[in-house]
Amino acid sequence: MVVETGYAEVDGGRLYYETSGKGPALVLIHAGFLDSRMWNTQVQLFSENYRVIRYDVRGFGKSDVARTKFSDYKDLHGLLDHLRVKTASLVGVSNGGRIASDFAVEYPSMVNNLVLVSPGMSGYKSSGPEEEKMWEEFDAQMKPQEDAVREGRAADTVAMDVTTWGSAQTPAKRERITQIAMDNFHVQVENPWKLQVPPEPRTWHRLSQIRAPTLLIIGDRDVAPQIVMVDNIHSHIRGSKKVLIKGADHIVNMSKPDEFNRTVLEFLRAQTQEIQA
Repeated sequence: MVVETGYAEVDGGRLYYETSGKGPALVLIHAGFLDSRMWNTQVQLFSENYRVIRYDVRGFGKSDVARTKFSDYKDLHGLLDHLRVKTASLVGVSNGGRIASDFAVEYPSMVNNLVLVSPGMSGYKSSGPEEEKMWEEFDAQMKPQEDAVREGRAADTVAMDVTTWGSAQTPAKRERITQIAMDNFHVQVENPWKLQVPPEPRTWHRLSQIRAPTLLIIGDRDVAPQIVMVDNIHSHIRGSKKVLIKGADHIVNMSKPDEFNRTVLEFLRAQTQEIQA
């Protein structure tokens, strides 16, 4: 497998990327405390039928740290422009799902298919008091982690991240996630999200505008409010499909890679067949 690496110039910085394979473009967007290395298990398989693009989001991995206001979805547009990609399918996990959905509402003509895996969501509103209570309890549970970040305790912060979001990982994968998260701990300290400019109106209020075939994936071992959130998002995207993967946590592609790979590839293949029919 031939891998091309490089940097794309975007407004206020550079994004590191890797591409491999030939075919329709398929962009993999990583979770919020990791970087593009979380896709190692997928790249070779997906590259058999797609031009796979994975990159480090602004501030993560080898990409430049955010110094001025920026928008992740505009960064992604800049990356695709750099690579001369006119349309692509997007796969985003967690914060990567937020970026993918932001991009889908801002640049709808550029999105062939949308795969949102335990996604974040700009402007998200809970489905009611029960879900609000779940998020309040979860926020209280995460308070010690916020303290650890503020005090610069990297090992403690990452350990809590891995325990919360990687509960179903094997010991080897937990070690790998820990290594990647430690490399990116500075992001939590620097908090680039304070410089993040979301789309307006926020994506949550524009989900009905999404026309690209959309797949939502969630693990049954993810945190409880995230599972409810995915149900809520699913109900607002017309024609979307939802798949619950048993034994998977928040980082589905790493905790259950075989099931994840099969689910994503079957979805993409079905959309291609529908277009050709």
